[in-house]
Amino acid sequence: MFEDIIRRVQVCIPFRLLKESYLPLVLKNRLNPEIGIDGEVLDTYSGKEFAKISAILHQEGVSITLHGPFYDLVPGGMDKKILQASRDRLKEAFDLIPIFEPMSIVCHTGYDRKRYYEAQDTWLETALETWAPLVKGLQGTATTLMLENVYERTPGMLLRLLNGLNTEKVGFCFDTGHMSAFSETNMRDWLRILGPFLKQLHLHDNDGRWDDHRAIGQGRVDFEILFKYVEENPPRPIITLEAHKEAWIWQSFEALSRSERFCRIVSND
Repeated sequence: MFEDIIRRVQVCIPFRLLKESYLPLVLKNRLNPEIGIDGEVLDTYSGKEFAKISAILHQEGVSITLHGPFYDLVPGGMDKKILQASRDRLKEAFDLIPIFEPMSIVCHTGYDRKRYYEAQDTWLETALETWAPLVKGLQGTATTLMLENVYERTPGMLLRLLNGLNTEKVGFCFDTGHMSAFSETNMRDWLRILGPFLKQLHLHDNDGRWDDHRAIGQGRVDFEILFKYVEENPPRPIITLEAHKEAWIWQSFEALSRSERFCRIVSND
């Protein structure tokens, strides 16, 4: 079952680390990478370098997802120049989709209630204008945009954004660690409200004080609530392990292999 789980989940790996260090480990263990793309990566590596890594991964038959850039980006921002820079950076990441042919590209909404509470409607309108052309570009591809909860205290704005985009090419990526560290809403309510949009999971743990990206089982997240929901509400979403140390990734695999409910989920694919 351990090997079955490895074959059916993604593992977060920044592109730089994948290229410079972890590619042999990925290939040896048949890991499916969720490749992190940030601004430095986009400014450093050429299209040929991206294509070379992609060709190796596809030749080996592993599945690929991408995580788009998010540092300093404001997809619903008020400052027009900063907003345009954010849109340009996101477009650069989406331009890699024909190269990697990923199942999904995960992106942050950039919404923070503390910053945009008095401009929620304007933020939403601007964010829709940012994402709509990027989503249109996904038509005819196998890639889905997954919008991920980060600092959202409740599912409300994500619900408005997903309803506004209103397409099967967009889904919700539920991040368990972000929910634990930043949300005022419990897991059951996140799933009740955004479950119809659920297409990807980011699994990592923490004690609720900060977004530590620890191994499953090293914090307070009740993953069995989530696994029960997923088992009872097919189809199965893409599942990504987002622990930020190699040892924690293997510990997460071990924890998943001990969950009878999770084992049933991957066995029924």
